[in-house]
Amino acid sequence: MSVNPAQGSKPIEAWEADDEIDLRKYLDILIKRWREILFFTFLVTVIGALGVFAYRLFLAPVYEARASVAIVRTQTEVNFDERFTTSSGQPVGGDINSRRSALLGLVYSGSIAERVVADLHGQLSERERDPAYLLRQINAELATQNNRTGQSDLIWISARAKSPTVAAAIANAWAQHYVQEVNRIYGQVPDEMIASVQNELDQAQANYTQAQRALEQFLAESPLNTLRREMEETQQAIDALQTANSTALSSYVEEVLNSYRRIVSTYLNAQTDAQLFGFTREQEGRRQLLDAYMRAYNGALVDAFDTQRQRDVRLLRLYYDQWLQTTAALSTARSLQAGLQQGGEGAVDSVAAALQLLKVQLVSTMMGDVPSMQRNNPDLTAPPATLTAGGVLAVSGEAIMLPSVQMSPSGASSETVSRQPLLQLTLNFPSDVTLAGLNADLEGTIQALEQQLTRLEAEIDALNQALLSGERFNHLDAQIPDQSELVNAIRARYPTIFERGVFSEVGEGASRDATLGSDGRAQAEELLKLAGAETASLAMRPDAPMQESIALLESRLQQLQAQVEAEQAAYRQIVQRRDLAWDALKALSTKQAELRLERAAANTEVRLGALAIPPDEPVQTASAPVSIALAAMVGLMLAIFLAFLFEYLGRPPLFVSASQAM
Repeated sequence: MSVNPAQGSKPIEAWEADDEIDLRKYLDILIKRWREILFFTFLVTVIGALGVFAYRLFLAPVYEARASVAIVRTQTEVNFDERFTTSSGQPVGGDINSRRSALLGLVYSGSIAERVVADLHGQLSERERDPAYLLRQINAELATQNNRTGQSDLIWISARAKSPTVAAAIANAWAQHYVQEVNRIYGQVPDEMIASVQNELDQAQANYTQAQRALEQFLAESPLNTLRREMEETQQAIDALQTANSTALSSYVEEVLNSYRRIVSTYLNAQTDAQLFGFTREQEGRRQLLDAYMRAYNGALVDAFDTQRQRDVRLLRLYYDQWLQTTAALSTARSLQAGLQQGGEGAVDSVAAALQLLKVQLVSTMMGDVPSMQRNNPDLTAPPATLTAGGVLAVSGEAIMLPSVQMSPSGASSETVSRQPLLQLTLNFPSDVTLAGLNADLEGTIQALEQQLTRLEAEIDALNQALLSGERFNHLDAQIPDQSELVNAIRARYPTIFERGVFSEVGEGASRDATLGSDGRAQAEELLKLAGAETASLAMRPDAPMQESIALLESRLQQLQAQVEAEQAAYRQIVQRRDLAWDALKALSTKQAELRLERAAANTEVRLGALAIPPDEPVQTASAPVSIALAAMVGLMLAIFLAFLFEYLGRPPLFVSASQAM
């Protein structure tokens, strides 16, 4: 189909102004210019679609995150009577919807926007740091089922930003500050109430301070303490005079009583000591003898174990001494062997002499390590020893190759050396000693010493184990027989310390005829009669000493008591006013503490429900199908308008068919 512009057009007929509207005229125009309408509609639709795609292409994506806040009213009642009651609830009746609307409106608060900007200043862009702009990015609505509008106790707070993380951070910070702001408005105690209580508290503090100062001034100026002190001093003077009067009356009698009391006490003590003298000495002798028996009994049990312990300790020391000596001898023998190998034939004589000397030292050591019982016996001497031809030493029938020397163990004291057996040795060097024989002798000596060391180490280990385990101790549960002489003696002597002896009976018999006690009692009775008579005579005298002074002091005491009572009445009034002021101050302080604690108890109207999480997809700002449909509708209306406009202006159709053009 070809479209050619029209060559001309007929002018539109004049419209008739009738009461009826003829729609056929308009339909004819639309049919006549349907090509223009279709063209402009298509053109506007294409332009709209291109605009939407360009907008979505060049516009940065916007992300929306949403946090939730729950409407939960919590009230706290604080009482200082050890009860703490907490109740939660919501308004009833018509107040519910109004309260929800108010809470929803408080989301759009400029103070919240400023706090969020302050908290997230480093994460926001320059434009987002403007509280007004940030406030426009916030949306709040009541959450209902299936996201439909309606009444709910859950508020959704949505925030938009170019970054999903920033959008979630703004939504969370906005929700948190919103919760704080709402709870501050609805949940806290009003500042006016706290201020009113504070004013009353200040006034009560001033009244209490004034009453306290009045009391302090009264105490500073009142002679109450002086009067009390004078009253106490006067009373003490009266008591002292009365006491002195009584002391004066009884001093004479007391002196008489003391004199005769010493006499009676001396008589009685002398009789008692004399009666107990024999019994005391008998008990001392019996206890000492019984103590000696028991010490012998316990000492026998201790010695039975201690002797075994000393035996093992001495044996272990002997083994260690032999081990040290054998080790030293082995080192010396090895040194001699090394010297013989290096010196050859020239060192045979010197090494042979040194070897014989080493053997002498070993023999002397063995002779010195005899048991201690033999060492401590000076009568024990070693058997005679003689050196035969070839350097052979004969000791108790045994032959040992030794030089002729006399030695004692090294390190032994002079007393120990004097008690050691003496060896008389005569040294005859053999003339037929060869290098091979001497080397064999050294090798045999070294092997013997090594075997000796091995045996000593085994003995030491075995003895140590035995000492640690205690298996070498015998008779650990040994007991002295119950029928032994010592036990029988203790059994026979022990009851005697509970019996009286001959001297006790002698003392008791002598005390029966003694007259010291009766003489003392007679003098005591006479003394009591004398003291009672003299005391009664002195107390009944009308001119008793210091009676006039006591009467004057009692009159002065009565005057002081009257003055003290007057001062105490004034003091009680001032103290009562002070106490009333203190009670008022205490009550107001308690009320203030209750209000502050109630405010600090975190009464809440809303609570943070759920935090926002960063969204994974941006918000769809413009839907392509919807945008194209809208563009098509707008294009259609514009095309119809242009069709009527061109018809009104008398313009020919822009597009005509080929048949119409011919």
